[in-house]
Amino acid sequence: GRVVWDEMFSSNNWPRASALAVVMILLILVPLAFYYRSSSDRDAQGRH
Repeated sequence: GRVVWDEMFSSNNWPRASALAVVMILLILVPLAFYYRSSSDRDAQGRH
């Protein structure tokens, strides 16, 4: 969070800050998607 803040307001580098924000969101969403997919596969096979 602090790196994005510094890039946006101190360095006035909006494109880099937005790219960093997208990367941070992907770092959260990709593992969640893999977890959701693996848990739904286990449920479909009848294992918990």
